[in-house]
Amino acid sequence: MKISIFGLGYVGVVSAACFAELGNEVIGVDISDYKVDTVNNKESPIAEQGLSELIAKQVEQGRLIATKDYKKAVLETDVSFICVGTPPKDSGDLDLSILERVCSQIGSVLQEKENHIIVIRSTIFPGSFEKLKKILEESSGKIYGKNFNLITNPEFLREGTAVKDFFEPPVIVIGSENEIIAQKVLEFYKDISSQKFIVEPSVAQMIKYVSNSFHALKISFTNEISRICKKLNINDKKLMEIFCADSQLNISPYYMKPGFAYGGSCLPKDTAALKNNAQKLGVRIPIIDSIEESNFEHINEAIKLIKSQNKKRIGFLGIAFKKNTDDIRGNPLLLVINTLLNEGFNIKIWDKIVKKENISRLNKSYRKEIFNLVIRRDLKQKIEDLSSLITDKEETLNQDVIIISTRDKSLKQELQNLSSEKIIIDLQNLFEPKDFSVKYKV
Repeated sequence: MKISIFGLGYVGVVSAACFAELGNEVIGVDISDYKVDTVNNKESPIAEQGLSELIAKQVEQGRLIATKDYKKAVLETDVSFICVGTPPKDSGDLDLSILERVCSQIGSVLQEKENHIIVIRSTIFPGSFEKLKKILEESSGKIYGKNFNLITNPEFLREGTAVKDFFEPPVIVIGSENEIIAQKVLEFYKDISSQKFIVEPSVAQMIKYVSNSFHALKISFTNEISRICKKLNINDKKLMEIFCADSQLNISPYYMKPGFAYGGSCLPKDTAALKNNAQKLGVRIPIIDSIEESNFEHINEAIKLIKSQNKKRIGFLGIAFKKNTDDIRGNPLLLVINTLLNEGFNIKIWDKIVKKENISRLNKSYRKEIFNLVIRRDLKQKIEDLSSLITDKEETLNQDVIIISTRDKSLKQELQNLSSEKIIIDLQNLFEPKDFSVKYKV
């Protein structure tokens, strides 16, 4: 295949050399004489392990050239990868001016060409895609999806290991509204063994921000733990080595599932204890300090969503804090239910395992523990008798708004059979909107 790569900066020049190594004919495009001349002289314009040798090899074999002639590059290739910078503005937003200019240039050339594929490797935030499509249509006079296609393909290259990362990426993500076009772009990666995903463009654009923000979070979280350890004379390196050895929970997808707020008897208690002891030691830990507040914000969003339906009769499917248990300690749903009760809502609860008799047997100290972990002090009153809210499934499903507060997927068929007048709010993000004909909200 013939590829043109716009931008011979860090991502672009590495991508150009590596795509050539995979057997493609590559034309690199840049406005810089230095970058163009350096590549054509079989050298790398940046310092990156193994890159100079790779460029020299590909230029020598005739699979890689560089030019300032963007028109020639588009006309002589099948696909154009755009790898130009999207630097931050003072506001923190992205400066897309270079990317927009390149799209306009490519669009002007498309006046003379059909069926070109443009792939955005540059980092862009969801919402930018539509603007770029419009620029391409206006500059080319052609129609997106008919005369040209635009997709996104975020990169995960780290400085210092970029060549290795290109050939051994953790994932390859293609964001496209056209499955056939996405498969054509995936063909460029057919010799790379990696997990490959075809998703909607917004998902592909967002993954880079999620990944890098999480990496930043991990570094800052680890450093907060390290500061606490140093105060206590604890071996922080050994501690984190053991922490990372747990691939079942700590370094795993187990908790990385969008749903409702955390609760239970351990997470709220231990997070609060770590926070309070750090304060006693005089260690500032703003990330750990904010975890509880973030969790309450998620709970408050759920309360606002329920109240916004303007219905007073609410049914909760599930009250245990997790699946396959009768434990309700620290369940954030208790805060939701208490808040609604304080505002005159009619609440019914059904749970497959938790029964009235389970709730009735709770002693006063146990009930106090349940509430103190999750309920703020600004409520007028607390639940005095939770058992009075427990009923059967039929009566719960008869309420106007049905809250999915369990991770039991076996309820899907019964939910699908509900009257179209019902509203389903899926706090656990368990199902897909297409699964239901009734009003479905997450």
